[in-house]
Amino acid sequence: MWLALISLVVIGSIAYFLFFRKTKNIFKEYGIREIDTSVVAGKIEIFLGRKGMPEGDDYAYKIMGSEKFCGIAEMGNSLILVKDMELIKKVMIKDFDYFVDRREFFSDAELSVKKMLPSLEGEEWKGVRTAVSPTFTTGKIRRMMDYFNSVGKDWVNSLAEKAKSSSDGSVTIEALKSVNHYTLDVIASAVFGFNAGTIKDPKSAFTTMAHRFADLNKWQLMKFVISVQFPKLISILKMKIIDEEALTFFERILDQGLKARMSGDTTKRNDFLQLLVEAKKGELKAEGKDELNSFEKEAQLNGGAENESGEKKQWLTQQIMNSQSLVFFFAGFSSTSNSITFTAYALAVHQDIQDRLRKEVGKIAKEDGSFDYDELSTLVYLDMVVCEVLRKFPAAARLERKCVRDYKDVESGLSIPKGAVVGIPVNAMHNDKQYYDNPDKFDPEHFSPDKKTQRNPYAYMPFGMGPRNCIGMRFALVETKAAVAHLVHNFRIEPTKKTPIPMSSYWAGFGLLPSKGLELKLTPL
Repeated sequence: MWLALISLVVIGSIAYFLFFRKTKNIFKEYGIREIDTSVVAGKIEIFLGRKGMPEGDDYAYKIMGSEKFCGIAEMGNSLILVKDMELIKKVMIKDFDYFVDRREFFSDAELSVKKMLPSLEGEEWKGVRTAVSPTFTTGKIRRMMDYFNSVGKDWVNSLAEKAKSSSDGSVTIEALKSVNHYTLDVIASAVFGFNAGTIKDPKSAFTTMAHRFADLNKWQLMKFVISVQFPKLISILKMKIIDEEALTFFERILDQGLKARMSGDTTKRNDFLQLLVEAKKGELKAEGKDELNSFEKEAQLNGGAENESGEKKQWLTQQIMNSQSLVFFFAGFSSTSNSITFTAYALAVHQDIQDRLRKEVGKIAKEDGSFDYDELSTLVYLDMVVCEVLRKFPAAARLERKCVRDYKDVESGLSIPKGAVVGIPVNAMHNDKQYYDNPDKFDPEHFSPDKKTQRNPYAYMPFGMGPRNCIGMRFALVETKAAVAHLVHNFRIEPTKKTPIPMSSYWAGFGLLPSKGLELKLTPL
């Protein structure tokens, strides 16, 4: 372990000195002001996982003042940080053809990960995105509501049983670990098409491998930082970031599931694998309520079904289908678990908000404890609470787009060379007083219908914007809202003596994670 760590530090140091000077020259050449963010987030601190890149973004965002953009010299990249809303809109939507790709992360040694939708580039990304998009519409997610309800009821019943057997009639939980039981069982049903039984058996092989697949330890985080800064180096060394045994475990499940679905040897289920198979066979049909909201309309692509020669192409290969299932699993489990945990924490600390939310949720709860998809979608205050959580605790604190050909914006004077990475400082914007009154305060009123109408929509981007936004946004929101509804309808959530107030969280890559071992107390109502 120590030998590997020393080797990684040496490789990172060599790469740093090889590329760092080049980074500075790019800003000077294109007339972009450079801001040194190492004063708050040094490169070595980021490399060792002690600081996160978003901390440097926040600093640069403040130093910029009224300027529209600036340059940040990272270890191996020239990052152009954009603050101006109109410029952001051009990068994300208006001039999207210049910013189709994201920066590289993974090597060919991790092909299943490299073929995930967020990692794909150019025509391959466009083709796969076009083929997969119909699987995430309203009607398709509505099909899966039974999973959210059945798992949600199992989850709260299990917690209620533990509370019942305790001396004070309540149960103290390690919040993230408990939420993981819910999200894993939902994802197992909605993606892999089987009952994982995580709630009943938290030590199952599926659960163990899921954590190994999704959780990045210090060693993996360091490799991730190197992959972000020096993707070519990662490819040359064929370095792997994801736990190989866990990745193989899930690939095997997906291979077996897809082969059975393609051959018709199994009963049709309302899950993601089935939708992918229907899409591959050309059998995926629109449903009566497959309406698109503005977020989804802005993500629509023209074409994408043809290859470079203009011929019809089948983009959904076995590898591509496996990879899309894996990214859906990763996002639906890890990112959503964090959001639900942050929500539970916020409700525990703000009892008035919890009481108001419980009253709203109670109006639509059915006698058996389940919730209707359409009725859940009408809960205004629940939406306000979840939006505020995603503002305060974003899953992606920075969005990135790679410039695929030289770009010049006449209005702002910004010139971006091919290959440069443009960063959108989401966390900084989410905490800007220009857009949010008292941004430091957790307040769902930031997302009241009136406030949302008055605010520039690009000041809130937990799922990105435009064609490369988060394709699973609708699923993630329903999964989160269902979990929160089940929780507040059945329990009073409170902090314990060990619960940190204010929240103690930490950065892992571009994401914000809840503090490890976060405790909450649940008392059945």
